[in-house]
Amino acid sequence: MKSLAIRTGCFVLAGLFVSCSDCNDCLDVQQKDILIQDSNGNNLLFGTNAIFDPEKVTLSSGGETAQPLFIDRDTQTLQFSLNDGVTTYTLRLDDDNTETIVFELGERNSDRCCGNQVFSMATQLNGAGIANNDVISIIK
Repeated sequence: MKSLAIRTGCFVLAGLFVSCSDCNDCLDVQQKDILIQDSNGNNLLFGTNAIFDPEKVTLSSGGETAQPLFIDRDTQTLQFSLNDGVTTYTLRLDDDNTETIVFELGERNSDRCCGNQVFSMATQLNGAGIANNDVISIIK
């Protein structure tokens, strides 16, 4: 009975090593949502109080490198994924409104694959520290 338990334990332990070596390595990145509101909590991208066109909002990094920005009408936010090694993003709402978002990045083991996940450890908006949440709230 004791040898069966030992063999079973070894088999399970070996299975854990094989399962991770069988999956694909990856670099998983954290997704961030951007919510633009006025001081009363009205959404300024969607709805009757909208003053910015989500179709015209752009996100760039490294000066001029355009970053994918997805419009999520269900959550009324703009979404993007952090890039490995990119810490500063420029969000252009229109010709007169630009926001600078800076992240302090870290890596941790990914829950989705055998690689690591890039995630934000701290967030700044226009030079001021803000809550390091998945949703970045910008008050205009």
